[in-house]
Amino acid sequence: MTHPCPTDTTPELVALIPDLRRLARRLTRDPSAAEDLAQEALLRVWTQMGRKAGIDKLKPYLMTAARNLARRPRPATLALSDAPEPSAPPAAPGRLALREVADAITRLPEAEMRLILRKATGDESYAEIAAAEGVPVGTVMSRLARGRARLRQDCGLPEKGPVAAFLTREDMA
Repeated sequence: MTHPCPTDTTPELVALIPDLRRLARRLTRDPSAAEDLAQEALLRVWTQMGRKAGIDKLKPYLMTAARNLARRPRPATLALSDAPEPSAPPAAPGRLALREVADAITRLPEAEMRLILRKATGDESYAEIAAAEGVPVGTVMSRLARGRARLRQDCGLPEKGPVAAFLTREDMA
């Protein structure tokens, strides 16, 4: 009988699992490796059936797939401590830094927070911000300076240092 569709043979395939597991245990002599081998063989056969490959006799086909997989050399695995370093730096420190800055901004007085956000998110000049807020340019500049100073203090940055120093702090590395 040729099996054209996986759903037609699901009960027959499921009935073969105990035999497949016994064969896998005999081939590998390791329970964990045997389970992996059985699952891999089932997956291979299931995939072939899904491709409408004509499988005349399911049991011999499945057992042969398991034997062929058992003969293949296993890829070498490395201990985590021996694995190479990731090629891209992790994004978590930067995300944590951004979260810390966002939290610090919400703790600013309302007027300073609003001006910091306007300046950071837009291309507005001091004069344009002053006109939109209805305050003199000097007030905008002093509130921004006070807000930046509070952010530096709240985030543990040097008083006169660049904000980029936040991303290179020792506790972030």
